[in-house]
Amino acid sequence: MPKTFKVVNLLIFFTWTSLLSFLLYKDYAGTTFEKPEALKASFAKETYWYDIYAGTKKIGFAVSSFERAGNEIIIKHELEMRVKKDGEDTVLIERLKSLCDLSYSIKSFEYTSNFKDEKGIKVTGEADIENIIFFLESGEKRKTHKISRKGKDFYLPITLIPAIHSVGSFGQKSPSPGSVFQIPMLNLITFSFDEVRVVLEEIRPIKVSINVLSLYKIRAGKSIYWMNEKGIVIKEEHPSGLTFYLQIEKFAIDPDDKILFDYTALPVLKSDQLLSNTEKLKLLKIKIKGYGLDPQLYNNSSVNLYNNILTIQKEDTEELKKTTYSLPYAGDNFKIYLVPDSWVNSDYKPLEDTGKIYARLNKYDPFLFTNYLNGYLYGIIRTAPMFFLSDSVNILKSLSGDYLERTVLFASYSRAAGLPTRLIGGLVYRNGYFYFHTWPEVWFENWIPVDPTFFQFPADVTHIPLKEGTLEDITSIVKDLEGIKIEILEEAL
Repeated sequence: MPKTFKVVNLLIFFTWTSLLSFLLYKDYAGTTFEKPEALKASFAKETYWYDIYAGTKKIGFAVSSFERAGNEIIIKHELEMRVKKDGEDTVLIERLKSLCDLSYSIKSFEYTSNFKDEKGIKVTGEADIENIIFFLESGEKRKTHKISRKGKDFYLPITLIPAIHSVGSFGQKSPSPGSVFQIPMLNLITFSFDEVRVVLEEIRPIKVSINVLSLYKIRAGKSIYWMNEKGIVIKEEHPSGLTFYLQIEKFAIDPDDKILFDYTALPVLKSDQLLSNTEKLKLLKIKIKGYGLDPQLYNNSSVNLYNNILTIQKEDTEELKKTTYSLPYAGDNFKIYLVPDSWVNSDYKPLEDTGKIYARLNKYDPFLFTNYLNGYLYGIIRTAPMFFLSDSVNILKSLSGDYLERTVLFASYSRAAGLPTRLIGGLVYRNGYFYFHTWPEVWFENWIPVDPTFFQFPADVTHIPLKEGTLEDITSIVKDLEGIKIEILEEAL
């Protein structure tokens, strides 16, 4: 390769090995490989945003969009990332525009890379039946290069996962872990074709809101992709040490670091028995091994602990209606559960005022207020699992999330209204497995579990409380859950 273009190739190498596929249209095998509804139309567009992290430090963001126009798909990708250059901090900016056919084979592309306020490089490519012609520009230098494609389809990293579906291997209705095949991909360093080895390594169940869905772990070369059932890559791990997390726009463009919560790594514990009619169960008795249970957590609650055996009883709704106090709670013994903390911002005026309004609308009755708030948060939060912990102020900005966000926002409103509320982290049963979960508990002369994610008040007896505290406290137990063994001893309707 001529020396003129060594810098060009190094930058391209950095880009394409660290970013192996910002995939706009990510059709892949799952429970079923399903194209997003938008792309089924002849003219449609979708956009995805990503956080970029190096370890626990956020260094940038990326946005990718795909647009179908008749029988062609236009893919655009843009990235801004903080990097070091000659010992100084700067920003690397990359842009890619690619045109492909409906099988995601590349017809043409244009790629640029530059440091902020500097000229950079530009590489364009045009494909015909026989050849690919490259036009390379760096500073004042220009070069043309041609390679033979021999009539074969080829792909760039950005169309790698779509190609998987097009080729068909993972496109079967019930893909199995261990499936392996090769994808011909254009190498922009050597200007040749590489056969990339693609392996479906794992299909993992994940609880999202009240549903259990599938995540697909696919290894392509040395990079790992986690994708959901709708064909969206939600996380990418690269050998460069960079990780990309699916994000909503307003948080992606925020440069601040966040406390990461990687829900792709949550343990899934298979139950030794199948439970049915869980919402109708009145009692569940389980034995837990491999986790140190805190007896104080179960004081004044519907859960009894004896010799590592938890007996969870469901409270009677009619009895809860008989609660004698009015909001706000006037006792002195639960002040810690009535005040804000760094996550539960119950003193944030919009939350504080709204919590008090909801209490007034429900006649300051704890039961009516809790029942109302439970249904309100079940509906108002758009279910979209997040990769970071968020306080209630930020949750209010997006109204997106899952059980973490519903738990925090519930506590924010309820504490503002004067209802003692604590945050609980633990496990919940769903479809033969126990999953990590969080929910609030409110004071009704003892602690009563509420679940605005499952729309349950009181929550069913498969909610196994393991930790109480702040949002950081209750999520910190995730690393300790792998070794837990749960034995179901008794269930009763």
